[in-house]
Amino acid sequence: MSTFEFTFLADDTTSIKTLEEILASFKGKKLSEQSLGKKLLAYPIGKKESAEFIVWKISLDKKMVKEFKQKLIFDKVVLRSLLLQHEEDSDK
Repeated sequence: MSTFEFTFLADDTTSIKTLEEILASFKGKKLSEQSLGKKLLAYPIGKKESAEFIVWKISLDKKMVKEFKQKLIFDKVVLRSLLLQHEEDSDK
């Protein structure tokens, strides 16, 4: 399992619960969560003017990353997301 930083814009708390279920379905784990609060967006995304900015530290198998990203796009669970691998895992 590799460690990733997963930053995303969520519409509401139901999106966050759905996202936790999706992560669990890919055998991933949420290690920590940091909420940056509700922010006004620079431009509307899907007719939304504001969103919750949230950063998770997650553990996920590298082989599942592509499928995880595709699931997020297909299900439109989050407005935008960014998944970065932690530096200590990038050498492996």
